[in-house]
Amino acid sequence: MLKNLFIVMVLFNVSYGSNLARGADLTQDDLDNISKIENYLNSITTLKSIFLQTASTGERSGGVLFLDRPGKMRVQYDEPSPVLLVSDGSYVIYVEKNLEQISHFPIRQTPLRVLIEKDVDLQAWYEIKDIKSGPGTLRLTLTMKDDLSLGSIQLLFSDRPMQLRQWTIRDQQGIEVRVSLMDMQRGARLDPKLFEVDPNLFSSSNREN
Repeated sequence: MLKNLFIVMVLFNVSYGSNLARGADLTQDDLDNISKIENYLNSITTLKSIFLQTASTGERSGGVLFLDRPGKMRVQYDEPSPVLLVSDGSYVIYVEKNLEQISHFPIRQTPLRVLIEKDVDLQAWYEIKDIKSGPGTLRLTLTMKDDLSLGSIQLLFSDRPMQLRQWTIRDQQGIEVRVSLMDMQRGARLDPKLFEVDPNLFSSSNREN
C-alpha cells in the first residue's frame, strides 16, 4: 500500500541508485544559483502551505505543511490518513496511529534536512547531482553526502520571486512521489504545540480519556 509512501521514502532507505555517487560538475552560474537557493531557504522563518502529494502509481493525498525554522516541521495529512510527521528540532518523529507506533529519526538522516536545519549549506551536506535553470524556475537534485542510501530529493523553485514550489522523491524501483505546495503563507506565528508529539500518546490512560 503506497498511501503514505512520501513519509516512508523520506525516513527509510531511498536512493536513485549507484549512479548518484558522483556529483555534477558545477559552473559559476550553477554556484550562483545554489547560493540564491541557500539564501532563500535560510530566510524562511515560518511557513504554512497546503500540499498535494501525487505518486507515479496514481495515488493522491493532501494536507498542510508547517515550518518553523530552524528545526521544526509538521506534515499533517488530511483525514483519514493515520500518519503524522513532526520535527521537534532534534528528531523527525513518525506517528502511525493505526499501529499505535511512534518512531524517531535524527534530522540529519533524512533528505528533508534541507528544509529544517539552520544555516543551509547544500554543498557541505549533499552531493549536487544536477541543477537546471528553466523559464522562471530552478530545479535542484540532491543526494545525501555521507550515505547515499539515506535518500535523495529534487527541489523545484520559482525564480522570480524565489519560492519553493515542490519536491520529488524517487526510489530504486522508479516510483516517484511529488509534493506540490499551494497557498503558501510566510512569517505568521505558529503554535509551538504543532511541533510536539506526546510520547505517551498511545498509552492506556490516554486511550481511555
